[in-house]
Amino acid sequence: MHQQLKFVPRLSPPDLEKALGVLKDAKVNLVAAGGSNLEFDGEFIIAPQDDQFEDAKKALGAAGYITTRLDAGVDFKLCWLTNDAGQLHDCIAEEAAANLASGKVIQHMIIGVERDDQGRIPVAVYSVDVRSAANTTGGTAA
Repeated sequence: MHQQLKFVPRLSPPDLEKALGVLKDAKVNLVAAGGSNLEFDGEFIIAPQDDQFEDAKKALGAAGYITTRLDAGVDFKLCWLTNDAGQLHDCIAEEAAANLASGKVIQHMIIGVERDDQGRIPVAVYSVDVRSAANTTGGTAA
């Protein structure tokens, strides 16, 4: 779940099922997936099994999909949660606090299905810049 691919699952016409079929045919196992507005030019984010990242990228590229590599700690926050109350809140609260200082907001979150060796569940949180006084120069907040 440390490396993920982001892409718009449309060729012509939009069809998420076809994009997933490409991955199925390539025998790529997904350990997490998510997105929004998937057949309306939205983004789909997948986390292939670690040893299948390059296979997923190659299969999607060969089918005409343009992918972007995302790395944990650089492009998204990766939290490992136990099955206890408040874990997701704490992960989101930490990201939200960091976002306040940088003028970002949370755009996507995906929850994985494959647990680590400690039984924890992976959650990836994606934040994006929002135009604000916190991240622009020469302007003032209205």
